[in-house]
Amino acid sequence: MPLKLASLEQTILNILEEHKGKDNPITVQGLEKITLSSSRKIRKIVADLVIHHNIPIASSVHHPYGFYLITDKKEAIQCLNQYWSRVKEVSKRAKILTKAVEDKFGIEYQKEFDF
Repeated sequence: MPLKLASLEQTILNILEEHKGKDNPITVQGLEKITLSSSRKIRKIVADLVIHHNIPIASSVHHPYGFYLITDKKEAIQCLNQYWSRVKEVSKRAKILTKAVEDKFGIEYQKEFDF
């Protein structure tokens, strides 16, 4: 069954179809030039394509930089390792910041994780 995508979502997906694999990414700046959309909007749409439409899109933090469609198990594992590493670092920072805020301002913050 075809995906039901908004116009800009479809445009970005069509562009990503030309950028398969980690060696052929497209930068946010490249997507901005083609779509005339902001980087914030592009990043939101890419996230929506992954979250709501189960499209395996990765982003590379190493050269070459950019978004690409995942093409094999190796790329999938690299992408997942990268995301879970980010989760770990953000979680660590949030815990330390929570402690600092509690110590400095006496605020008790209920921490809940849904993952």
